[in-house]
Amino acid sequence: MTSRDAVVETSAVASSEAPAPLRTATLPHVPALDGLRGLAVGAVLLLHAGGTSWLPGGFLGVSLFFTLSGYLIGSLVLSEVESGGGLGLASFWARRVRRLVPALVLLVLGVVALSWFIDLPDSTRSELLGGVGYVANWVQIAGGESYAQLFESPSAATHLWSLAIEEQFYLVFPFLAWLVARSVPGGLRRAYVVGGTAVTVLGVLAASNADDRVVGYYATHIRAPEIAVGLVLAGLWPMSHLPGLGGVAKPTAGMPRGVADVVGAVAMVVTGVLWWTVDLSDDRIYSGGLVLVALVSAALLVGATAGGWVARLLAVPPLTALGRVSYGLYLFHWPVVVLLSAPRVSLEPVPLFALRVAVSSVLTLASYRLVEQPVRRGRVAPGATSGAVIAAGMAALALTALVVWVAVPSPDDTRAPDRPAPAVVPGTGPDSSGGSGRPDPDRSDPAPVVPVVAVFGDSLPNWLLRDAGWTLDPAEVLVVDGTSEGCDGAEGAPVGRAGAGVVVTLPDTCTGWRTQYPPVVEGRHVDVAVLAIGTGAVLDRRLDGEFVGPCSDVARDWYRSDVVERLGYLADHVGQIVLVLPAWSEDWSGWVNPPDHRERTDCVRATLEAAAGEADVSPGVVVVDLGAHLCPTGPQGCDPVRETDGVHIDPDQAPAVLGWLLESALASGG
Repeated sequence: MTSRDAVVETSAVASSEAPAPLRTATLPHVPALDGLRGLAVGAVLLLHAGGTSWLPGGFLGVSLFFTLSGYLIGSLVLSEVESGGGLGLASFWARRVRRLVPALVLLVLGVVALSWFIDLPDSTRSELLGGVGYVANWVQIAGGESYAQLFESPSAATHLWSLAIEEQFYLVFPFLAWLVARSVPGGLRRAYVVGGTAVTVLGVLAASNADDRVVGYYATHIRAPEIAVGLVLAGLWPMSHLPGLGGVAKPTAGMPRGVADVVGAVAMVVTGVLWWTVDLSDDRIYSGGLVLVALVSAALLVGATAGGWVARLLAVPPLTALGRVSYGLYLFHWPVVVLLSAPRVSLEPVPLFALRVAVSSVLTLASYRLVEQPVRRGRVAPGATSGAVIAAGMAALALTALVVWVAVPSPDDTRAPDRPAPAVVPGTGPDSSGGSGRPDPDRSDPAPVVPVVAVFGDSLPNWLLRDAGWTLDPAEVLVVDGTSEGCDGAEGAPVGRAGAGVVVTLPDTCTGWRTQYPPVVEGRHVDVAVLAIGTGAVLDRRLDGEFVGPCSDVARDWYRSDVVERLGYLADHVGQIVLVLPAWSEDWSGWVNPPDHRERTDCVRATLEAAAGEADVSPGVVVVDLGAHLCPTGPQGCDPVRETDGVHIDPDQAPAVLGWLLESALASGG
């Protein structure tokens, strides 16, 4: 959120950089634009520090910042060129250094200190380095997003991706504008329109052909159109052509104030609807839809700079005050959210939101008044030339990167070492074990009968077999692994939404039980089928086009029907079915589970029990309660066997839990 002061900063810094003064651009100060920045950062705060249900489209506040950046920087560069002095690249970049680097260095050093006191994921070091080098978005793409990361405390630097895209724009765009201004005098506005349109079209094409959602969300060339739309607007509606009047700009002759007001009002309503209804699971977001959001933002900018009632509404003091500190607030709020989360803090959503905002505000104001403003206004190193400022900024970033490299600890690997598990075979085809556990009648000395157990479910049983399968004796039991990380086999594979607002990306192999179960049970003898599902069902799932929780009638009916069909299918292929009721998660599972996860788990457990009673199978479904085993005194009295993420069994505890599960299954009569 780095463009907020482009309008007012140029003249203030210009007088402080003798003997090579910065070129001064004359632009009107538009309080309504501060208000827009306040709205945008407020949307992000509601999404991150609050709950996803409060404002699911709050992430679109970043898109508004992108378009605003394109408009402000485009107008600023145009004003400098049209003032007759040309574009001073060194002075432009020096102003960016003064504005952006001090708060970023503070943020990164703060996260380094935070990493000494709380466990942060393995990606923290690379994301901090990417943030310092303004390539954090590409670090996100290179790192991908594994299912296991959903259960980790997220990196306190993950939000730096958007700043990286803006800084890449600040680096490349002025140079291109300088070339155009030198070769085609007076043609810069036309270049904005033509070039910005071309970037937009190419970006939409790239987004439409991106198969990976991580690329579709973080890649510079795909997010660049949102900035380019702002550049197009700067060519058509430049701020240098909007003379200030009473602190609010006048409209140009090209559009009457009344029309501009209507455009802005409609855009404001559409923006509110989008922020309220769109979420990160919407496929349109990843196929060019963000350009439409940028066009709405451009229309909102027209209203904000037209001088009418839309501008006056956006210029109310609370919004403008928030907008003035939006850069620092965006930087500092996310590490505060990471720090003030379970198990370190246990509060209801509203008080927790208030606490996070309060702490973020204190840090933001301290940084703004004590560090950012003194550096930006030239009170620090007042006689420095543009070259010296740039060199000092680069040196500060390099030293900060060195601190990150040396000081950020590497989290311990809590996963159990990979060991051979001869008693566990993959359920990838008929009788892949080489023996079904039944004696061969053609052999004179048939081997003892070994019970065969097929296990189905998502990451909880999957990780149990991964971490404890090596402890099983193949002479006592044979386990056919039908589990799938991140996929409980629900038909239709509905998309889930984690408590932190992250859409749970399903693996390609998650095609539903009708295709996943047959390779496990058909063509082999199976004595017992263990269905350990329900953990993922605690999340919101997208059914009939909208997200619903497991306690809604829609989710109850859909899930019960799906499980009943599964039980009927398994009854035709195995001797006994065991349905495992999920356990309640610990409170520190909040990055993946919603705050009301215990109530949701109760609903899932009740739905599974109803399905077991409704299923018309023989000899009946045996229900085994993992919750009662892990939490003998109730949901808030669970044994300390899930210290890693609050959901999955710790590797050192996995053998005991897996042994209990198989013992319970075999005791059912299989």
